Amino acid sequence: MSKTISRRRWWSYATAATMSLSVTSGFTSSLLSSKAFAADPGKHGAKARITSSLLPIPSRSIRLKSDDQSRVVVTAIAADSQGEFLAAAGDDHAIRILKISNLQTVKTLRGHRDLIRTLAFNPEGTRLASAGNDGQLIVWNAEQSFRKSQTMQGTPALACVCFAPESNEMAAVGFDNEVFVIGRRDQKRPNFACECKDLRSVAYREDSKLLVVGGRSGDLHLFDPENGRMLSDHNIHRGRIHDLAFHHQSNRVVCVSEDGHLSVFDTGRRELLQRVQVTTGKLFAVAAINSQMVAVAGSDNVIRIVNTDNGKVVRQLDEHGGSVSTLAASGGVLFSGSYDATLRRWSLGNLHSEERIAEGDPRIDR
Repeated sequence: MSKTISRRRWWSYATAATMSLSVTSGFTSSLLSSKAFAADPGKHGAKARITSSLLPIPSRSIRLKSDDQSRVVVTAIAADSQGEFLAAAGDDHAIRILKISNLQTVKTLRGHRDLIRTLAFNPEGTRLASAGNDGQLIVWNAEQSFRKSQTMQGTPALACVCFAPESNEMAAVGFDNEVFVIGRRDQKRPNFACECKDLRSVAYREDSKLLVVGGRSGDLHLFDPENGRMLSDHNIHRGRIHDLAFHHQSNRVVCVSEDGHLSVFDTGRRELLQRVQVTTGKLFAVAAINSQMVAVAGSDNVIRIVNTDNGKVVRQLDEHGGSVSTLAASGGVLFSGSYDATLRRWSLGNLHSEERIAEGDPRIDR
């Protein structure tokens, strides 16, 4: 990292030291029902500002390069749970496998014919799934030097894929209204479908009893993954939901949207807990860091660390020079990919969280 600081960065750090949380538009600390938000979304909006006076967090940056040495824009990243490998897809349709310890590329995977939009490791870190605009979902075996082990074709362009917490089952969504469930041992495939025809995000709750989907409508769709039945539908954003992530061992899912807001939704009580405006731009990515904090990023080139209990932005990371389209977190380390053709690693070991009572098990109805 350069020893000199640009005027823009100096101003953001100076501002960060003095700003405090500003809550507007009638937001209260009480739990908000999604029904009330649907009646008047603007009524419950909260606007977050920097509250931390801590020093900026430095990052390490690398640039991915194609075979002809041209710069590669990072389109998707995923970190394994063991803290060993990071997968990074580029706009050259290749996937690089990097060692997390030194960010050195150890293998390059090829097989996609178009833009790769999503990457996901299974919970054990033994399998990597990739998908994108070419309608292929490819599974790579990490135990066999990331050898291609499975290919699914004939789907529409896919925007997001994720693994179930305790099996090799996967769920995938894309530019259609169908939710694909793949890899069931009994070969039964329930029919999942939404009214929304542009789905961008999907995630399993850690107890595997709930599948959450978000897309263009701004609605959060809750499915029973066992039979494909839609359990409920909640309008929580004005714009497209681009990404969502569950806090560890929690009912709480965090969503980010093109409307610049972050929302915290309790899938057990089916209530909207918080809706906070963190930027006037669009939000593209969210990554859960610990039981209270998430990283969010989007079109204004800035990554913000948000405490989802109180809606405060506790850190602001602004070293990217382009929209930040993808985030991943593992073991106190955050990774970010941007349109500026850089991949960055941020050490977040000094961010601490407090354990919530009755929050450790998603089966507990708080």
